[in-house]
Amino acid sequence: MGLVRICEAILRGQNTVLSVSTLIHDYYGIDDVYLSLPCVIGREGVQKFMRLPLDEKEVDGLQSSARILKETLNSLGL
Repeated sequence: MGLVRICEAILRGQNTVLSVSTLIHDYYGIDDVYLSLPCVIGREGVQKFMRLPLDEKEVDGLQSSARILKETLNSLGL
């Protein structure tokens, strides 16, 4: 059902906020890793990231998760 909703948002240009995995650039200091975040989805796909208000502990956790993902992918040669 989620994929249908994403396709509808793109095909109909709905500019709807949905959580999708996308390549992250400059999001709380995170770059070049795919994360699932709330994004505005429209005719061109991901239009923008929704920048969630996170406290310092949450930012640290998010950055740690992104770092672990990158390290794991690098160790697999991906």
